[in-house]
Amino acid sequence: MYELTVVLPTYNEAGNLPALVHRIERLGLNSEIIVVDDGSKDGTAEVARALMNEYGNIKLIEREGKQGIDTAVRDAAAVASADYIAVMDSDLQHPPEMLPVMLGEARSGKDIVVASRYVTGSANRMGLMRRLVSRAATSAVHFLVPQAKNIRDPLSGFFLFYRKAVSLEEATHGSYKILLEIIARNRVSAVEVPFSFGERYSGKSKLGLTEMIRFASLTFRLSDYRAAKFITVGLVGIAINEGILFMLEPHAPLLLASAVAVEASIVSNFIMNNTWTFRRKAKVGFFRGLVKYNFVTIVGGIINILILGMLVFAHFEYLAANFIGTLFGFAANYLGSEGIVWHVRLPN
Repeated sequence: MYELTVVLPTYNEAGNLPALVHRIERLGLNSEIIVVDDGSKDGTAEVARALMNEYGNIKLIEREGKQGIDTAVRDAAAVASADYIAVMDSDLQHPPEMLPVMLGEARSGKDIVVASRYVTGSANRMGLMRRLVSRAATSAVHFLVPQAKNIRDPLSGFFLFYRKAVSLEEATHGSYKILLEIIARNRVSAVEVPFSFGERYSGKSKLGLTEMIRFASLTFRLSDYRAAKFITVGLVGIAINEGILFMLEPHAPLLLASAVAVEASIVSNFIMNNTWTFRRKAKVGFFRGLVKYNFVTIVGGIINILILGMLVFAHFEYLAANFIGTLFGFAANYLGSEGIVWHVRLPN
C-alpha cells in the first residue's frame, strides 16, 4: 500500500508530463501517480501509457471532455491506495520537490497542507497582470467566504490532504478551485508552506474568461450569496435611513436626525439579515443579537455621521452626503456581521 497518491489532472499536457513524472519518481517516496486526462487532443493519454510501462506505480483515468479538476480529484480518490492525496498541476509550475515537505506536515497531524504563493519564503514568477488578478481574486474570497479567511492562498492548485478528514461529495461539478471548496465545506486544520511558483514548460495556460466566470459563480455559491443578500438588505436600510432623515430633518437638528435614522436602519437590517442573509449560520436572540449588531456597526454609523457632517460643511446636499457616508460604512458592517454577530456554520 502506498503512503501518498499524487493526482495529476491533465488536458493537453503531453509536453510536460514526462518531465514531471520523472521528477516525482526521483523523490523516492512510497507513492503512486494517477493521471486523469480529460480527452486531450495532443496525445497526453498515450504519453501516460508509455510512462505506465516505464514505472509500475502509475494509473491512468481517461474521460470524455473537460469535466473539471474537482471531479478529477474525486475520481482519482475513488481508486487511490493512499491515505494522503496530493493535487498539483501538470505544467511544471508546481515543483514536485515540495511533496516530501508537504507530506511531513501532514504526518504531523494537519488535514490539509497548502503550497502557498503568499507566505514568507514564497517566490512567484507570474506576470504582473496575472499576479494582480490572483490577488484580487484572493481578496474577494477572503471577503465572501469566511471559512477561507485564515488561508492566505485558498486558490492554490497545489495542496495535499488527508482523505479521511475530507469529503469530496459536495464538490461542484466543473469547478477548478477544488481547494476552496474543500476548505469551505469541511472542518479541517490547515497549514501553508512556501514554494517557488515556476514558469510553464510547454503548452498554453488554461486561464480564460470561462474559468473566471466559473470562479465568480463558485465563490458566490460558497458564500450562500450572502454578500448579494447583504447588499440588498443594505439598500433597503439606505432607503429607510434616507426616508427617516427626510422626515425628521425639518423638526430636529441634522446630526440628531441622522443618528435616529442610522439606528432605525440598523434595527431593520438586523431583522432582515437574521432571518434571510445569515439564515444558515448560528441564529442569535433578538435583543442579544441586536446589541452585538449595534456594536459591530457602530464604527460604520460613526463614519456615516462624520462624513455626513464634513460633506454638508463642504456644501454637499445633505441626502447625497448621507448616502456617501452610508457606503463607507458598508464594508465594516459586513465583516463585523460575518465574524462576530453570525458565526460560521458549515452548510449541510
